[in-house]
Amino acid sequence: NRKLPMTKESAMAKYFASEVSVRVATEAVQIFGGYGYTKDFPVEKFYRDSKLCTIGEGTSEIQKIVIAREVLNA
Repeated sequence: NRKLPMTKESAMAKYFASEVSVRVATEAVQIFGGYGYTKDFPVEKFYRDSKLCTIGEGTSEIQKIVIAREVLNA
């Protein structure tokens, strides 16, 4: 650890992880069909949780702005 700022890297990791989790959860809901939206199966909770990942600690749009700012200032 060289005490270097990791703003760009952390924003990139959060953006990538949250977007991939939404894609995967959406696909899982599609596989389950109508049952994917019921609370009878855990896939419904995975979908809700993944959507929150794109909002919590900065939206995906904010993450893209942070990444762009860091790249352009480098």
